[in-house]
Amino acid sequence: MTSNTISWDSIRDEVLADPEVKAEYDALESEFQCAKQVIALRKASGLNQRDFAKLVGIKQPQLARIECGKQVPKIETLAKLARSAGYDVEIRFVAPKGKRSHKVEPLRISAKELV
Repeated sequence: MTSNTISWDSIRDEVLADPEVKAEYDALESEFQCAKQVIALRKASGLNQRDFAKLVGIKQPQLARIECGKQVPKIETLAKLARSAGYDVEIRFVAPKGKRSHKVEPLRISAKELV
């Protein structure tokens, strides 16, 4: 890197040093994780956004919004995405960090059942 270049990591670290910004960033973690999973589904199918959206039965801009975290999909949409990539949906309930609770078995639903 040249002396004029600023790395993304240094910018992120500087911005996230603000506790309020860090709290907001952390609050969005589940949306980011959902987006990453949808991207992984699409990539597993070997299709681009346009073709995968067509296969799923949604429009490409909607898929783009889901993949960038701007839209959290409904469970029915997640089921369509999963089914189109050859997967099912599994829902897990987990206790918050630091809390002990009874184990709740995951709910596995065939994507066909949700759509």
